Amino acid sequence: MVKKENIWKFNDDDWKIHFDDKELMDKVCDKFNLESANTVYYEQGVLSEATSWDIIVPDDKIEEVKKFLKDKA
Repeated sequence: MVKKENIWKFNDDDWKIHFDDKELMDKVCDKFNLESANTVYYEQGVLSEATSWDIIVPDDKIEEVKKFLKDKA
């Protein structure tokens, strides 16, 4: 699940969504033809263990993506 506060305006034309669930992020990227993991976080200090991811969503797709995420919750 993605919390509302994990979706924010990134610049004039894009949004960022923060995911803690790689499987859900992959589903969103596949369904909406988005590039996966523009930003990867390694909170455990080990580069082989990613803990969360951010993706960029264009303004024209954000409402569809938010609806998809809400329906998956």
